[in-house]
Amino acid sequence: MAVALTNEQRFIVSCQNVGEADVRQKLSAGRFSERRAEWASNWLEQVENGKSDATKAEERGSRLAASANPRRYIAPAIAVLILVLLIAGAIALLKFT
Repeated sequence: MAVALTNEQRFIVSCQNVGEADVRQKLSAGRFSERRAEWASNWLEQVENGKSDATKAEERGSRLAASANPRRYIAPAIAVLILVLLIAGAIALLKFT
């Protein structure tokens, strides 16, 4: 026998399915109605309260490390360097021919 879920319960189940990060993103983008935003905030608060202090510190640290990661600039820097070298080579080739 199936148990009927309320709208709030169905919404919370959908939040659990998509995950905390997606719910936070949608909430900050204002993609929920006022009622659903309240439900999402309450759910996120419960999720946050359920985490240990170590887990919270690890998540904060990983967010800070990801935002300060210099490796994300390496590929564009290499591409610019190769482009500059190609242009310099073409100019040198045209000068000496």
